[in-house]
Amino acid sequence: MPTYDLACDACDARFEVFRQGFLRDEDRACTECGSIAVRQLFTGFITSRPARADAVAAAGGCCGGGGCGCAAG
Repeated sequence: MPTYDLACDACDARFEVFRQGFLRDEDRACTECGSIAVRQLFTGFITSRPARADAVAAAGGCCGGGGCGCAAG
């Protein structure tokens, strides 16, 4: 589920909104003071997925050098 990071221009509060889909106008109200003078902060995000076998092999195995006995070296 997307997380939107917002900052209130009126009171400088920062807050998050969890929303399935796009951020709606009613989601843009400060949780501290109720102001609608908020702006969206653009922050990084993290995804995870299983490692591909060819990417692990190209890196030299799970430990990078094969010294762990993973037969990578």
